[in-house]
Amino acid sequence: MPPETASVEQLDLDTRRRPPRVTLGMPLYNAERYLAQAFDGLLAQDFGDFEIVVSDNASTDGTWSLCQDYAARDPRIRLYRNTENLGAARNYNRTVELARAPLFKWVAYDDVCSPTLLSRCVAALDAAGPRVVLAYPRTLLIDDDGVEIGPYRDGLDLRSSHAFRRVATYARNWSLCNAVFGVIRTDVLRSTGMIRPYLSSDVVLLAELAAIGQFHEIPERLFHRRIHAGSSRQSGKDLAAAAHWFDTRRPADARPPKVRLPRRVTSALLSAPLAWHDRIGSAAAFLSVWGYRKTHIRASHLKHALLDRTRAPATKEAP
Repeated sequence: MPPETASVEQLDLDTRRRPPRVTLGMPLYNAERYLAQAFDGLLAQDFGDFEIVVSDNASTDGTWSLCQDYAARDPRIRLYRNTENLGAARNYNRTVELARAPLFKWVAYDDVCSPTLLSRCVAALDAAGPRVVLAYPRTLLIDDDGVEIGPYRDGLDLRSSHAFRRVATYARNWSLCNAVFGVIRTDVLRSTGMIRPYLSSDVVLLAELAAIGQFHEIPERLFHRRIHAGSSRQSGKDLAAAAHWFDTRRPADARPPKVRLPRRVTSALLSAPLAWHDRIGSAAAFLSVWGYRKTHIRASHLKHALLDRTRAPATKEAP
């Protein structure tokens, strides 16, 4: 039966029987404000062979009702609801565990995907073969109202055949980690630690993926990342509150955790599913570039502090 004449019931049956090419994982918590726009962007994709796996983290607003409305319209949407808030890390990983497709993409409720995002990323992965583990488009930053803030340079087109070189380039260029919202090979993603229950775990995950395989950047700006006050990533939460958001088992008023990023990335790289020399080389490359990067940042801060001091007007002595 052609898709244009198939009934909703037939489409639903076909969707359940046959695994799709891509799973879109939507981990949600109180996402009511932008959720409809996110769903509309996904359902408008020119590549339709996907499922949307929603894992609602016990939202207290209208998120679940909105999800039910969209699921009633499209059989590709699969709904799951946690009985309690598991924290962002466990909820992100739950969508991966529930995925049926060989390719996976996380979708944040407040970001917007252009209609050709999936088709361009899937085509890049299909053309390159298994050596490429992630394809992502360039990024355009938008504000609360969807107004363009400006383009963002990710710089994570990692095509070297050597793991240590890919990791070195990644360590030099990562910042907002937009590539974590690219299309990833599901089996490769599951071989990593995925999203761990601590701050900046997306940095660790992308380092692991860079060590395992290549990243391809799609030249069009098809990913619109929203920067707004309510964003879990940009809201200015103090460290303790942000850590609790990642892992609700951690008390919200606990002492803010120390950021141990170099140690955590190194540990992840040394346990990655790679040959021993690639694990050691990748860890050494990250630490080397990280050390240079931190030294450069400190030197820049010192330079600006000295310049500010020399430019400050001299105080007049009292008569």
